[in-house]
Amino acid sequence: MSIVRFDPEDLSTVPAFAGLSIDELNTVIANAEPRELRRGEILVRQGDASDALYFVVSGRFSVETGTGATAEIGQGQSIGEVGFFADVPRTATVRALRDSQILAITRARFKEIGDQLPRLRDAMIGSLANQLADAFRGGRGERPPRTIAIVLAGDTPAAPKFVNMLRRVAAARSHAVFLTRQSVSERFADTPLDDPAISAWLNALEVDSDILFYLADATLTDWTAKCIRQADFLLLVAAAGAGRELNPSERLGCSVHPPACRRLVLVHDARRDSVTGTAAWLADRDPFMHHHVALEDASDIERLFRFLAGRAVGFVAGGGGAFGSAHLGVHKAFVELGVDFDILGGTSVGAAMTAALAAGLDAEHVDAGTHNIFVKQRSFHRYALPYYGLLNHKVFDRALRAEYGTTAIEDLWKPFFAVSTNLSRNEIMVHRRGPVWEAVRASGSIPALLPPFFTRTGEMLVDGGIIDNVPLVPMRMLKSGPNVVVALRPQSPTTYAVDYDAIPGPRQALLAALNPAARRKRPPVPSILQVIMLSMVANRRQALALADTDLLFEPALPDGVQQTRWERHTEVFMHAYHAAAATLRRQIAEDDPRVAAILQTAKAA
Repeated sequence: MSIVRFDPEDLSTVPAFAGLSIDELNTVIANAEPRELRRGEILVRQGDASDALYFVVSGRFSVETGTGATAEIGQGQSIGEVGFFADVPRTATVRALRDSQILAITRARFKEIGDQLPRLRDAMIGSLANQLADAFRGGRGERPPRTIAIVLAGDTPAAPKFVNMLRRVAAARSHAVFLTRQSVSERFADTPLDDPAISAWLNALEVDSDILFYLADATLTDWTAKCIRQADFLLLVAAAGAGRELNPSERLGCSVHPPACRRLVLVHDARRDSVTGTAAWLADRDPFMHHHVALEDASDIERLFRFLAGRAVGFVAGGGGAFGSAHLGVHKAFVELGVDFDILGGTSVGAAMTAALAAGLDAEHVDAGTHNIFVKQRSFHRYALPYYGLLNHKVFDRALRAEYGTTAIEDLWKPFFAVSTNLSRNEIMVHRRGPVWEAVRASGSIPALLPPFFTRTGEMLVDGGIIDNVPLVPMRMLKSGPNVVVALRPQSPTTYAVDYDAIPGPRQALLAALNPAARRKRPPVPSILQVIMLSMVANRRQALALADTDLLFEPALPDGVQQTRWERHTEVFMHAYHAAAATLRRQIAEDDPRVAAILQTAKAA
């Protein structure tokens, strides 16, 4: 913690001091202690005595309790007001998120200021009361403009083309600032980067910008270290064919920023549906998310920027057996309007459909794949001895391998996830790495129909629909921005003309199976397969916490279609497509803001 000096102009960002004269501000400065904290330094610890009140002149702090970070405090806000005025121990630990400057006023000094300037004391208390009220309304937790350090990864050479394209996209979509060592040196000639004046200027730029990009040097220099300390998170940029070993800049960055604050960008010369070798890049860096970017045009840069700006558009696909082809219809309707989804994810059949779409296939090709798996290979009509499951899972597994090949999720060009239920942990499992076919298989492991899928560490996975059939929450955990949410539900209740007492017991059923005439007279009781699938639907009527920007589709289905009638997949696909297209035309004519936001945000380049 180092000492810094303030003048009255520096306090202009603090609402509690608004409207004070120069003399009054000088009185505050004379009775307060200015300090500078480096990123990671702790200002107060939970449980300590509340002997001072702090005001953030520049920079940003995190508020941490036993459950982790709960809020952030930015320029102009106060720190420690609850404990200070209630005279109770600190309720949280407060840590600097970048090089920051604060003004500290002890309890004794606060009394002296109040005695000298009663008007100031009342103004400060009123400002703090307003801030507390805003915090209870949720305003304090809102995230300010972000700072991003662009750091070269591996032995990647300079990436001017990537930076220039990102600069052009960011300038067209926001007020973004790109800072280099040179731009700082031109303003602060011969001034050390650790000088408080530079930190204050950088923090002021952050407040005035939508996004502030720090362009680190190609090697670990004092400027690169400063970029890393000032950033909210790292954007690690690598040429896809470069050497993958962590370089010194990355090592420092990963020591400062946890995995949740790291993104990896793999830059390619040309766009492909899938690539290879991504897992090796992820192994040591463990980023929260990674992106494949081709420099042949700006479309991938646009997608990356939507993620960075919190405006990425997602496609969420729910489970529902043979209803799943309806996802293709909704997706096709949006694509025809020019929408290019940024991330796709789903549960069960929704995972199967979105995995193929994320691999670059169009709806018609995915529909053909559905035919191969469920009609041609008859994957859900190959019965086995009911010991591990009713169906022969080997047939299903072979069909999935044939369709998805050896492609890994991390090698798909677009971000994708699948959701399964981890019975070993009794929780949702979100698949974001590993073979695509395994994630689809785990997500669709309907209990009793198929054996569970087991991970290499022995965890047992079954259908994700048991816990989360429409995985909107996992999507929100991965990004901010609007979503198209597709939930598959039967259109109306189904009744059965069955005399319960006429259902045969084991002996009668066996005799009927051996007698062709008796087989024709069996009561029309739904099969075990149908009952299990319908039971899954009954368990999936979850309430969806849709945001104002989310667009829910519950596609109309053809009359009489059942979850087990895979032979009607194309009919389901086209029925949903026409219904979704008509709905979108109506919503566009009505100026539905959700549709307008998606069309404006995610138009394909």
